[in-house]
Amino acid sequence: MDGAVTTAGGSGGSATWRGRAIITAACLSVLLAACGQSPAAGGRPSANQPGGGAAAARPGVTTAAPAPVAGPVELIDLMDLSGPGFGLAGLGTGPQAGGYARLVASADFGRSFTAIGPRTAAWTVTDDVFFLGRRDGWFAVFNTGTLAETLYRTADGGRTWHGYAAPGHNMAGGSSDIVQFLTPDRGWLVSISATAPAESLYSTTDGGISWHLVASMPLPHGQGTLPELGQVRFGPGGRAGWLGGGICSHALYRTGDGGRTWQQAGIPAPARSWFGLPAASGRTLLEQVSLPSGTLVLYRSTDGGARWSQASALPGATTAPSACGPAVPVSLPAPQAGWATAVHAARTVVYRTTDGGRHWEKITSSWPVPPGTGTLPVIQATDATHAWLLTAGSMRIYATADGGATWRRIDTAATTAGP
Repeated sequence: MDGAVTTAGGSGGSATWRGRAIITAACLSVLLAACGQSPAAGGRPSANQPGGGAAAARPGVTTAAPAPVAGPVELIDLMDLSGPGFGLAGLGTGPQAGGYARLVASADFGRSFTAIGPRTAAWTVTDDVFFLGRRDGWFAVFNTGTLAETLYRTADGGRTWHGYAAPGHNMAGGSSDIVQFLTPDRGWLVSISATAPAESLYSTTDGGISWHLVASMPLPHGQGTLPELGQVRFGPGGRAGWLGGGICSHALYRTGDGGRTWQQAGIPAPARSWFGLPAASGRTLLEQVSLPSGTLVLYRSTDGGARWSQASALPGATTAPSACGPAVPVSLPAPQAGWATAVHAARTVVYRTTDGGRHWEKITSSWPVPPGTGTLPVIQATDATHAWLLTAGSMRIYATADGGATWRRIDTAATTAGP
């Protein structure tokens, strides 16, 4: 959404939740596959094409940052923030330009980028990236030729990486791995096979070297069962977590035991609504729900999700969802500061709040959305004035440092620069 809508924390010890800041193309596919929509492919080969590449990772192998890649960048898969001004983008270059996943970083709010990612095999695509601060990070890639998932780990800000085999997924549209870590050792991995449909939640206590199954679907209801397909995000401590934002998320679910059992959250939304993952800052949660009418309703909780009340509504902010439709991405970097994005009249629209979602300012934009676009714009903010935006369809990145009054387009050509 993640999408992956979570807060941008300054370090791993922050009380806020962290995760992907700009949603992956694979995750967008998760939201759209069941609706019959087909997002841009980003250079994935067909199943009968060779995996290629002698650089495929083996457990425990240390790899250096890659050399620059010639050719155009076809797709920006995601962006993750680990502090104000510091962002990471996972790239897909397409088969004609080498066809492997790359990771680049910017320490100056997108004005320049440096390649920091591991050397990956041909035909690999980015699944996810997650960083705790600027040193500890994970980069999940999927090989479309061998159908193998590799999780790369760095403890020095990307100077060196170790690659480990990780639980994977199939190659169907919408399938992906999503990772989250609370400490350098403790984390979770969600493996989604959207068209099966199937999903598994794994945990690790050694930084991703080994994984243990916590819950999965489809299984009979009970302990160790996920209630539906969706993304999972844990809060500080690793006991409480949330499940939502899947292709057909008709409810928000909460766990209090690390993911073994799940209960539906008591949010009074009408039937056939679509639920995303809550944005969080401490015990303040903001949950976005798309109603069948096309209204985006935001529910707010100040006690960690025990009680919810409607904070605000934005009529017409989203196309009326089908049985499986995406909600509007929301970013909540602080209890009072929030951002949201939507598509209205074939243009990208940004909303901002400075009172915890009670009132929203509509920021007009000049970004047209190409006809037939099945993706949504996604936003991630570091505070009330600084935010990154990934536009719908064109997949272009913009940044603002003045609360959305002006936006600077980030030169994605700069992401092809070497270290």
